[in-house]
Amino acid sequence: MELLDQLKEVSKDLLWVSESEAPFEVFVWENTTLEGLDHRMLLERVDRSENTTIVAQDLDTFFEQATQIQDWQNESEQTIVSQYQQLVDTLKQHLSDLQVYRIGETNLDLYIIGKTADGHLAGLATKAVET
Repeated sequence: MELLDQLKEVSKDLLWVSESEAPFEVFVWENTTLEGLDHRMLLERVDRSENTTIVAQDLDTFFEQATQIQDWQNESEQTIVSQYQQLVDTLKQHLSDLQVYRIGETNLDLYIIGKTADGHLAGLATKAVET
């Protein structure tokens, strides 16, 4: 199964929960390399103004709450945690140099970006609201 199809499959029923819920979208940036991706280029890629705040975060920290099973969770919540664990495993298996970019302040664009085997950038995008 191709990388894009795998990412679509493991993220299809997941919603990123903040003060809103948003689905994940798979993307590939074929003519962009990780070495060439600076903040200006990232903001240009995601159609945000050049003075927009960007905060980088490592993958495990970003998904920490979503991938930890808690005693108080019911069976369906634990199933969602397992799906998030599978998502993180798939990202790590197929992409290198993974980084999460939180773009904006209240209405955030979240980009999980890594390098494919052929050197392109790919990953997942979603949104969050944090007031």
